[in-house]
Amino acid sequence: MNKQFLMMLIAVIFFARFTNAQDTLHLFGKRNDGSSEAKMPDQQGRNSNEIQTLTGPESHIGFYFGFTTGYSRIDGYDAVNAGASVALIANHSLAVGFSGKGFVSEPFRGEAGTAEKFNYAGGYGGLLIEPILFPKRPVHLSFPVLLGAGGVACNRVSGIYHPYDYDDFFIDDAEAFLIAEPGVEIEVNVARWLRMGMGVSYRIVSSFDSGDFVSGELDGFNGGLSLKVGLF
Repeated sequence: MNKQFLMMLIAVIFFARFTNAQDTLHLFGKRNDGSSEAKMPDQQGRNSNEIQTLTGPESHIGFYFGFTTGYSRIDGYDAVNAGASVALIANHSLAVGFSGKGFVSEPFRGEAGTAEKFNYAGGYGGLLIEPILFPKRPVHLSFPVLLGAGGVACNRVSGIYHPYDYDDFFIDDAEAFLIAEPGVEIEVNVARWLRMGMGVSYRIVSSFDSGDFVSGELDGFNGGLSLKVGLF
Protein backbone atom coordinates (compact mmCIF):
# COMPACT_ATOMS: atom_id res chain seq x y z
CA MET A 1 0.00 0.00 0.00
CA ASN A 2 2.79 2.41 0.91
CA LYS A 3 4.65 1.40 -2.23
CA GLN A 4 1.65 2.13 -4.47
CA PHE A 5 1.05 5.45 -2.72
CA LEU A 6 4.72 6.39 -3.24
CA MET A 7 4.54 5.57 -6.96
CA MET A 8 1.40 7.69 -7.39
CA LEU A 9 3.05 10.59 -5.54
CA ILE A 10 6.11 10.44 -7.83
CA ALA A 11 3.86 10.41 -10.90
CA VAL A 12 1.89 13.45 -9.67
CA ILE A 13 5.11 15.39 -8.93
CA PHE A 14 6.56 14.51 -12.36
CA PHE A 15 3.38 15.56 -14.14
CA ALA A 16 3.26 18.84 -12.22
CA ARG A 17 6.88 19.59 -13.07
CA PHE A 18 6.29 18.81 -16.76
CA THR A 19 3.21 21.06 -16.88
CA ASN A 20 5.12 23.89 -15.23
CA ALA A 21 7.92 23.53 -17.74
CA GLN A 22 5.42 23.79 -20.61
CA ASP A 23 3.93 26.95 -19.09
CA THR A 24 7.42 28.46 -18.89
CA LEU A 25 7.95 27.82 -22.59
CA HIS A 26 4.59 29.43 -23.34
CA LEU A 27 5.81 32.66 -21.81
CA PHE A 28 8.43 32.97 -24.55
CA GLY A 29 6.72 31.40 -27.54
CA LYS A 30 2.95 31.45 -27.05
CA ARG A 31 0.23 33.23 -25.13
CA ASN A 32 -1.96 31.51 -22.57
CA ASP A 33 -4.66 30.90 -25.18
CA GLY A 34 -2.20 28.84 -27.21
CA SER A 35 -1.70 31.39 -30.00
CA SER A 36 1.74 32.66 -30.94
CA GLU A 37 2.75 36.20 -29.95
CA ALA A 38 5.58 36.29 -32.46
CA LYS A 39 3.31 35.58 -35.41
CA MET A 40 0.14 37.54 -34.79
CA PRO A 41 -1.20 38.66 -38.18
CA ASP A 42 -2.87 42.02 -38.60
CA GLN A 43 -6.17 42.63 -40.38
CA GLN A 44 -4.44 42.43 -43.77
CA GLY A 45 -2.92 39.06 -42.94
CA ARG A 46 0.59 40.40 -42.48
CA ASN A 47 2.88 39.69 -39.57
CA SER A 48 2.51 42.73 -37.29
CA ASN A 49 6.13 42.39 -36.09
CA GLU A 50 7.63 42.32 -39.60
CA ILE A 51 9.21 45.41 -41.15
CA GLN A 52 6.97 46.73 -43.93
CA THR A 53 8.73 48.02 -47.05
CA LEU A 54 7.84 49.79 -50.28
CA THR A 55 8.45 46.56 -52.20
CA GLY A 56 6.45 44.23 -49.94
CA PRO A 57 3.98 41.60 -51.16
CA GLU A 58 1.13 44.13 -51.44
CA SER A 59 3.18 46.93 -53.02
CA HIS A 60 2.44 48.57 -56.37
CA ILE A 61 5.19 49.40 -58.86
CA GLY A 62 4.46 51.83 -61.67
CA PHE A 63 6.48 53.98 -64.06
CA TYR A 64 6.28 57.07 -66.22
CA PHE A 65 7.99 58.91 -69.07
CA GLY A 66 7.90 62.65 -68.52
CA PHE A 67 8.47 65.72 -70.71
CA THR A 68 8.89 69.30 -69.53
CA THR A 69 9.26 72.74 -71.05
CA GLY A 70 9.72 76.01 -69.24
CA TYR A 71 11.04 79.52 -68.86
CA SER A 72 13.90 80.77 -66.73
CA ARG A 73 16.45 83.56 -66.43
CA ILE A 74 20.19 83.01 -66.69
CA ASP A 75 22.45 85.83 -65.55
CA GLY A 76 19.48 88.17 -65.95
CA TYR A 77 18.63 87.09 -69.52
CA ASP A 78 15.49 85.27 -70.67
CA ALA A 79 16.00 81.57 -71.35
CA VAL A 80 13.94 78.58 -72.44
CA ASN A 81 14.48 74.97 -71.48
CA ALA A 82 13.15 71.51 -72.25
CA GLY A 83 13.71 68.14 -70.63
CA ALA A 84 12.72 64.53 -70.23
CA SER A 85 12.64 62.01 -67.40
CA VAL A 86 11.94 58.36 -66.71
CA ALA A 87 11.11 56.95 -63.27
CA LEU A 88 9.70 54.00 -61.35
CA ILE A 89 6.87 54.70 -58.89
CA ALA A 90 6.65 52.77 -55.61
CA ASN A 91 3.19 52.51 -54.02
CA HIS A 92 1.92 55.50 -56.04
CA SER A 93 3.78 57.84 -53.68
CA LEU A 94 7.51 57.86 -54.51
CA ALA A 95 9.11 58.14 -57.95
CA VAL A 96 12.83 57.45 -58.43
CA GLY A 97 14.59 57.71 -61.77
CA PHE A 98 16.65 59.97 -64.03
CA SER A 99 15.98 63.41 -65.46
CA GLY A 100 17.75 65.78 -67.84
CA LYS A 101 17.23 69.32 -69.16
CA GLY A 102 18.70 71.53 -71.84
CA PHE A 103 18.57 75.34 -71.90
CA VAL A 104 19.49 78.31 -74.09
CA SER A 105 19.33 82.04 -73.35
CA GLU A 106 18.50 84.96 -75.59
CA PRO A 107 21.49 86.72 -77.22
CA PHE A 108 23.12 89.61 -75.37
CA ARG A 109 25.84 92.11 -76.17
CA GLY A 110 29.35 91.57 -74.93
CA GLU A 111 31.53 94.31 -73.53
CA ALA A 112 30.36 97.86 -73.97
CA GLY A 113 31.27 99.35 -77.33
CA THR A 114 31.28 96.04 -79.22
CA ALA A 115 28.70 94.71 -81.66
CA GLU A 116 29.36 91.06 -80.83
CA LYS A 117 26.55 89.07 -79.28
CA PHE A 118 26.66 86.03 -77.04
CA ASN A 119 24.31 83.56 -75.41
CA TYR A 120 24.40 80.82 -72.81
CA ALA A 121 23.53 77.24 -73.71
CA GLY A 122 23.96 73.96 -71.87
CA GLY A 123 22.27 71.17 -70.01
CA TYR A 124 22.30 69.01 -66.93
CA GLY A 125 20.91 65.73 -65.64
CA GLY A 126 21.07 63.19 -62.87
CA LEU A 127 19.12 61.36 -60.21
CA LEU A 128 15.44 62.22 -59.77
CA ILE A 129 13.68 61.70 -56.42
CA GLU A 130 10.00 62.71 -56.37
CA PRO A 131 7.67 62.25 -53.38
CA ILE A 132 3.99 62.46 -54.41
CA LEU A 133 1.30 63.69 -52.03
CA PHE A 134 -2.28 62.32 -52.41
CA PRO A 135 -1.46 60.65 -55.76
CA LYS A 136 -4.91 59.06 -56.22
CA ARG A 137 -6.77 62.35 -56.05
CA PRO A 138 -7.61 64.17 -59.32
CA VAL A 139 -5.41 67.10 -58.30
CA HIS A 140 -2.34 66.48 -56.16
CA LEU A 141 1.18 67.68 -55.40
CA SER A 142 4.63 66.29 -56.16
CA PHE A 143 8.05 67.45 -54.96
CA PRO A 144 10.72 66.55 -57.56
CA VAL A 145 14.39 66.92 -56.63
CA LEU A 146 17.13 66.57 -59.25
CA LEU A 147 20.72 65.91 -58.12
CA GLY A 148 23.36 65.75 -60.81
CA ALA A 149 25.89 67.53 -63.01
CA GLY A 150 25.99 69.46 -66.25
CA GLY A 151 27.78 71.98 -68.40
CA VAL A 152 27.28 75.49 -69.79
CA ALA A 153 28.85 77.28 -72.73
CA CYS A 154 29.14 80.96 -73.57
CA ASN A 155 28.66 81.16 -77.34
CA ARG A 156 29.49 83.91 -79.81
CA VAL A 157 26.47 84.05 -82.16
CA SER A 158 26.03 85.64 -85.60
CA GLY A 159 23.32 86.05 -88.21
CA ILE A 160 20.52 86.42 -85.68
CA TYR A 161 16.97 86.26 -87.08
CA HIS A 162 15.21 85.62 -83.78
CA PRO A 163 16.38 85.39 -80.15
CA TYR A 164 16.62 81.62 -80.58
CA ASP A 165 17.29 81.43 -84.35
CA TYR A 166 20.69 82.36 -85.81
CA ASP A 167 23.08 81.27 -88.56
CA ASP A 168 26.15 80.26 -86.62
CA PHE A 169 27.75 80.17 -83.21
CA PHE A 170 31.23 79.68 -81.80
CA ILE A 171 31.91 78.37 -78.28
CA ASP A 172 33.86 81.09 -76.51
CA ASP A 173 34.19 79.29 -73.16
CA ALA A 174 32.62 76.33 -71.33
CA GLU A 175 32.42 75.08 -67.76
CA ALA A 176 31.12 71.99 -65.92
CA PHE A 177 29.12 72.19 -62.70
CA LEU A 178 27.22 70.23 -60.06
CA ILE A 179 23.57 71.01 -59.53
CA ALA A 180 20.69 70.46 -57.10
CA GLU A 181 17.22 71.49 -58.26
CA PRO A 182 14.33 71.06 -55.81
CA GLY A 183 10.83 71.90 -56.97
CA VAL A 184 7.09 71.58 -56.43
CA GLU A 185 4.42 70.69 -59.00
CA ILE A 186 0.65 70.61 -59.03
CA GLU A 187 -0.57 67.70 -61.17
CA VAL A 188 -3.90 66.66 -62.67
CA ASN A 189 -4.83 63.04 -63.37
CA VAL A 190 -6.26 63.52 -66.89
CA ALA A 191 -6.53 59.74 -67.39
CA ARG A 192 -5.27 56.62 -65.67
CA TRP A 193 -2.19 56.74 -67.90
CA LEU A 194 -1.78 60.51 -68.34
CA ARG A 195 -0.86 63.37 -66.01
CA MET A 196 -0.36 67.06 -66.73
CA GLY A 197 1.14 69.58 -64.38
CA MET A 198 2.78 72.90 -63.84
CA GLY A 199 5.38 73.82 -61.30
CA VAL A 200 8.38 75.79 -60.21
CA SER A 201 11.90 74.74 -59.25
CA TYR A 202 15.09 76.44 -58.13
CA ARG A 203 18.57 75.70 -59.55
CA ILE A 204 21.49 75.65 -57.12
CA VAL A 205 24.75 75.42 -59.08
CA SER A 206 28.30 74.91 -57.80
CA SER A 207 30.89 77.68 -58.05
CA PHE A 208 32.80 78.44 -61.28
CA ASP A 209 36.55 78.97 -61.72
CA SER A 210 36.46 80.47 -65.22
CA GLY A 211 36.59 84.25 -65.73
CA ASP A 212 33.75 84.13 -68.30
CA PHE A 213 31.36 82.68 -65.73
CA VAL A 214 30.42 84.20 -62.41
CA SER A 215 29.37 81.99 -59.50
CA GLY A 216 25.63 82.28 -58.97
CA GLU A 217 24.69 83.40 -62.49
CA LEU A 218 23.03 80.05 -63.22
CA ASP A 219 21.18 79.98 -59.90
CA GLY A 220 17.53 80.89 -60.18
CA PHE A 221 13.91 79.91 -60.53
CA ASN A 222 12.48 77.88 -63.36
CA GLY A 223 8.77 77.63 -64.17
CA GLY A 224 7.21 75.24 -66.62
CA LEU A 225 4.69 72.65 -67.76
CA SER A 226 5.00 68.87 -67.57
CA LEU A 227 3.41 65.88 -69.28
CA LYS A 228 3.72 62.33 -67.91
CA VAL A 229 2.67 59.10 -69.61
CA GLY A 230 2.82 55.75 -67.84
CA LEU A 231 1.38 53.37 -65.28
CA PHE A 232 0.59 55.33 -62.14
